[in-house]
Amino acid sequence: MGILDRFKKKKEEPVVLPMEPVKKPEFGAEPATLENVKARMELILTQLDSLRIQNENLNERIKNIERLVTEIRSYCK
Repeated sequence: MGILDRFKKKKEEPVVLPMEPVKKPEFGAEPATLENVKARMELILTQLDSLRIQNENLNERIKNIERLVTEIRSYCK
């Protein structure tokens, strides 16, 4: 064994872990009752309303930024 062999990187064999089978989520495990559908629809409507409010807020902020940019441009002229 040479002196340089001491500093060589040891070859490690990769560790192979046993794989467990992946369980697929069972869709339709819960029956689609009228109450479940209504609750889901109300949740979706609430999320849409939230997105609408966020969109309105973003549009208002964009308007303010556009107004500020036009003011800055007028000062630069």
